[in-house]
Amino acid sequence: MRHVFLVVCAALLVAGCGSKGSTAQQQTAAEQRDLAAQKEQQSADEAAKQARVQQEQAQLKQQLEEQKRQAEAEQPVVKPLADTAVAAKSLSDPASQLKDPASPLSKRSIYYDFDAYNIKEEFQALVEAHGKFLLEHKDLKVRIEGNCDERGSREYNLALGQRRADSFRKAMTLLGVAGKQITTVSYGSEKPKAPGHDEEAWAENRRSDIVYIGIDALR
Repeated sequence: MRHVFLVVCAALLVAGCGSKGSTAQQQTAAEQRDLAAQKEQQSADEAAKQARVQQEQAQLKQQLEEQKRQAEAEQPVVKPLADTAVAAKSLSDPASQLKDPASPLSKRSIYYDFDAYNIKEEFQALVEAHGKFLLEHKDLKVRIEGNCDERGSREYNLALGQRRADSFRKAMTLLGVAGKQITTVSYGSEKPKAPGHDEEAWAENRRSDIVYIGIDALR
């Protein structure tokens, strides 16, 4: 009888130890799954964070490039006015100087690249010549007319033409010309100089014209 009792106790003890071992294994497996899930979530969070940082950097780069482009367009490069042939002419007859084909003043248009309104270096001398002329003739007034090629909506072209005229005006005021001597207007694509529908014609129509009020009307 005593032998039977000892056998039963041993069996119960073995069963209890086996149950505890199984429970411990289950807990360990659960902890491992939780740890793996945490690592996976951390990896996902880190990837999302890096994606946000890259997106913010790309947006910042785009904003800086746009600001740089606008700054370059809105502040045309101007140089100190040099003595030109205009200064050597008589100041008593400005109309004759404006009509003299040998004078830079006979040229009244500057041209732009597509969708741009900054004054290109090749036209700075023309802007400077008209600026010096207006400084010498403070009674004269001009109208700067901004124009575009036919591409783009009417509203967009009117706005772009105005920016082109304003850029020309700003360049001359930076040279010292009084703002009251200059008015601006935009005609958009309504006054083309060239009638074609190709790049050659479009290049002729992307321009600003300077009109001397009271003089050019007589030409």
